Amino acid sequence: MNRIIHYGTANEISDSSAQDSEIMAFTVANTYLVECSDQFSRTKALHKNQQLWSLLIKDVMLSGNRLSQPVKEQIIRLGMWAMSYSIRAMGMDLPLTPLIEVNRNMIDGLRLQRQNAAVARRQSIAQDRIAV
Repeated sequence: MNRIIHYGTANEISDSSAQDSEIMAFTVANTYLVECSDQFSRTKALHKNQQLWSLLIKDVMLSGNRLSQPVKEQIIRLGMWAMSYSIRAMGMDLPLTPLIEVNRNMIDGLRLQRQNAAVARRQSIAQDRIAV
């Protein structure tokens, strides 16, 4: 899972492919959380979820990250909660539904962000054609 999260920090990766990677990472984490059937697979799923959020927080905190400060702060707060919950759930029988829902919300937000960027690109291209 090394460097799955890129939120615009790496020039060689487009925003859309970074979002695709992020969507994939959250989807994989949710698959682990949904499909765990015993204590070992549950602990593994929670550990993977904690790692994902840790990577996301690290990436958000990089100086080259282009997200606005309020969005960064929200992601960090949400990530700290998700990591803490994941760790607590490893030793306790906490339901995994809250983590799954948060990850789904991240997936939905990333998909919406990707769609909005695509619409903005199409509008920009159309305006460029009109200007010519």
